[in-house]
Amino acid sequence: MKVLKPGNGQKGWSTEQACTGSGNGGGGCGAVLLVEQPNMYKTFRHCRDETDTFVTFTCPECGVETDIKGVPHNIQNILPSKDNFLKRD
Repeated sequence: MKVLKPGNGQKGWSTEQACTGSGNGGGGCGAVLLVEQPNMYKTFRHCRDETDTFVTFTCPECGVETDIKGVPHNIQNILPSKDNFLKRD
């Protein structure tokens, strides 16, 4: 395939998000970030027989985790768990 007009270099799904600490006790710094798919991972909350899954990122400015809503299911399904995400570094 031939590129007629180069793109912006983005790879994968991305979203603009504010660092709020939502879903993780708050405390975010308010930085506005372009969170790309390689910056996202899954976190889990277990309660009795149920497990809730969240898509989360860590703010590079303050280190606070924020849960993201509205991530398409096909993207959620391929994201690593937090443990596996941390092993990549």
